[in-house]
Amino acid sequence: MHDWQYLFNHVRSNLNQGTYRIFEPEWKAKILHWFSQKDVDKQQKEDFIQALIDFDDSCGDFYRYRAYFLAAEALSQFPECSLGDVIVEQLLKWSYAYFRQDKRDWQILPKSLVNTARKTLELTDRKRVIAAFVHLLHTTESRSILRVAAEKLGTLDPGNKSAITALALMPITEERHGYQRSSSLSKIALCNETAIAVLVNDIKNIPDRKIYTHGITALRDIADGNHAAIAALVNLMETTLNKDNCCNAIAALRKIAVGNQTAIAALVKFLQINQGDRICFDAAQALWQSHYSAIL
Repeated sequence: MHDWQYLFNHVRSNLNQGTYRIFEPEWKAKILHWFSQKDVDKQQKEDFIQALIDFDDSCGDFYRYRAYFLAAEALSQFPECSLGDVIVEQLLKWSYAYFRQDKRDWQILPKSLVNTARKTLELTDRKRVIAAFVHLLHTTESRSILRVAAEKLGTLDPGNKSAITALALMPITEERHGYQRSSSLSKIALCNETAIAVLVNDIKNIPDRKIYTHGITALRDIADGNHAAIAALVNLMETTLNKDNCCNAIAALRKIAVGNQTAIAALVKFLQINQGDRICFDAAQALWQSHYSAIL
């Protein structure tokens, strides 16, 4: 069965005469398999994809979207499709509602459409999706889209340098922006030197009272054994006047500085200076863990 019209033949003037197996769940696996077959002519596949993305249901677009999403999934089996970039770009538009650079032209889409488009991005041609997200990061003027897109790209392609760099260079004009950046980096930038350097720089240069708690936590999540991160947290522990920052720094050291002699020495000194303080209990726990792990 090579003729795609056996699966889908739209007769707009008389729907009863058409063939609409594309909307029958039991046929989906067979359709995707059809696209994977080497003995099916490439032009047949191209024509089928074109028919799917051009489908007009004249019924509030419900079936139009379903046809489009099937075409997107088919790209996973037919990645050489000439329409692939167009399809993935449309999925991104539906997923994140960026239509033009002019903010006045933004559009609110049905939540069900947005959610389905985002799920379909995970089922279509992965290489194209990654490339489209990279392009989006370099062209969007929206801080929120940049952050969400970078997180998604980091999930699809762990350690993606474009995603991490985009977050690292994100302008911080409000406290919440720092929180958002740190939160995002903690999810996608494990052991990444660029991300760690950005977070360390925040800790060193942001006034003590405004240090983002999540920035310290992000270092705890991604900077295991990193000497620059350990040094920054030790310095914060020793110099901060904010007990919350001190506690958070100690908690981070407990995670990333196991067996590190510099951290252990700093914790010993800290205990000697701050005897009787509740924070000392946290420091003692961190010190014990560092010693115990080093011995093992």
